This record gives sequence, C-alpha cells and structure tokens, in this order.
Amino acid sequence: MKKSSLMSIATLALGAILFALPALATTTASITPTDVKIAAGQQFNVVIAVNPNGASDYAEQVKINYPADLLQVTSFNIGSSWMSLTQPGYDSIDNVNGVLTKTAGYAGGITSQTPFGTITFTAMKSGSGAITIGNGSQAFQKSGQTAMIGTGASVVVTAATVVPNVSPKVTPKASVTNDLTPVTTINGEVVSTTPAQAAAAAVSASQVAAVNASGTSFSGYTWFWILLIIVILGLIGWWMYSRRSGPKY
Repeated sequence: MKKSSLMSIATLALGAILFALPALATTTASITPTDVKIAAGQQFNVVIAVNPNGASDYAEQVKINYPADLLQVTSFNIGSSWMSLTQPGYDSIDNVNGVLTKTAGYAGGITSQTPFGTITFTAMKSGSGAITIGNGSQAFQKSGQTAMIGTGASVVVTAATVVPNVSPKVTPKASVTNDLTPVTTINGEVVSTTPAQAAAAAVSASQVAAVNASGTSFSGYTWFWILLIIVILGLIGWWMYSRRSGPKY
C-alpha cells in the first residue's frame, strides 16, 4: 500500500473520532448593569453572571478587567452555592493593574444562567471607562475546559459633588454685665432695681422706721401722762371729800 493512501486513511479516522466527541458549548458571562453613572468618591455594585448555554459547567474562572486609575475594587462576594478556590493564581484582586480573578466550583454543575458574584467598586475620579470580561476567563465542563466570552459594562464617573463650606450661623450672646444691681426690699417686697432707686428706697425705709419708732415712744408717754392725771384727779377728789365729811367746829 502506498504511503499516500495510508495518510488519507489516518486523516479520515481522526476526523471520525473528533466528530464522535461531544462539542463543548461556549460559556458566556455578563455584567449588569451595563451602563453605570456615578460620582467620584461613591461606590457601586455590578453582578457577574455565567451561562453554559445548555452544557454542564462545574467550575468557572472569571477575570474582570477595569481601569485602575478610575475604579478600585472594594470587595467581592461570591454567589450562593459556589465554592471559592482561593489558591494563588485563582483568587486575586489587583488594583494596580486593574484585574480581578475569581475561581469557584458549583456542586452538581450549572446548565443555565447563574449569578457568579457581586463586585463593589469605588469611583476614584471623574472620567469614563469599561469593565470587561478578561481573555483568561474559562469554564470547566465534564469533557474539558473552554474559553469564556461575554459582554462588559461602560462606566461614567462624574465630578464629585462639592458641598459648600457654609460656616454655621452664630447667634451673638446677650451681653452680661458684672454690675449686680442692688435690690431693696421693704416688708419682704422688692421696691427698687437700680442704684438710684435703691438709695431713695433706703432713705424712705429709714424715715418710715423713725416714724414708727417715734410713734411707739409717743404712745408710751401718752399713757403715762393719762395715768398720772387720773391719779392726781383721784387725790383731789379724795381730799375734797375728806374736808366735807370731817368734824365741824
């Protein structure tokens, strides 16, 4: 048999074998929301979802590219039922070069679109950029592994909102004088609140006190003279009575 005939038979046999092998479906990844508008200094979330498109994926390695000067990854939360693979090279966040790599397996596999995880970004400055599915992303299926393709998201970061620095309004305090205005009371009642009034009230009070004192003394003397006059009148009456009733010569 000629050599050319042997080569033709081998080629046909290899083609038959490759045709008999199951074709690997392409897994796609998506990022939502697809359009993000955010102010500098604020945070936002994007959700990564994977879709085996009918095949069975048992693990995924997702690489996300982003502009590191515009965005920084704050955190990543893996989706429910996924088991993270944290070995070096399979799990990292590189905010210098703008690459996030996450790898995780799913018990029993997935066959339809499934959320893979949530990335929290912080907008660093104003500008525009894109978050994309990196070329190193791949899906691990039963028959082997296949490259993952997908759509990304556009991001527009606006300038930070400047809050005007308004000084708080200060209400001036009422002036307080150290001069304590004297208060004068008479019989328990306040009669003055100013120095002049206090002085006048003090004079009036002293005058009233003097009058009261003199009135009390006068009343005492009046009773004394009244009693003295009564005694004198009594003596005179007794003397006159004694002369009338005495012996006659």
